[in-house]
Amino acid sequence: MGTGGLAEALAELTGSTALTVVGRQTGDPNWDVELGAFKREVLARRELVVVDVHGFREERAEDLILGLGPAPSAAVRKLAERLIAVATARGLVVRTGAPFDATWPGTITATVQVAGGTALQVEVAGRARRPTTRPETTAPLFAALLEWLA
Repeated sequence: MGTGGLAEALAELTGSTALTVVGRQTGDPNWDVELGAFKREVLARRELVVVDVHGFREERAEDLILGLGPAPSAAVRKLAERLIAVATARGLVVRTGAPFDATWPGTITATVQVAGGTALQVEVAGRARRPTTRPETTAPLFAALLEWLA
């Protein structure tokens, strides 16, 4: 499951909104500094708390790495603290910071925060996004995210 599928499944189960890309992308909305179509759509939903889900390869020890962004509000810090507590209680390895701290100006999280919104970047290990082939590592992470968002 890619991060878009993960975001859509979580949104469906929690009654939230998921904004994902369908088809081929012409750039990378989390890297490009320009306000492309995806960022414009995110910014058009200023009333929402943005949980910006991305993935990283499996060679890291962490299951989740949270990016607080360049201007984390008290709400962002509280969201991160709660996710860390929930994930840790389920035996997952989670932390904040580099290399996925979301401070790069091109990130969705940075874009939303600079515009005055609330956003947290959630980076998910590849081993935790494989419900069919790796259910033993996917289920605990999915359950933690579901509990956190509920």
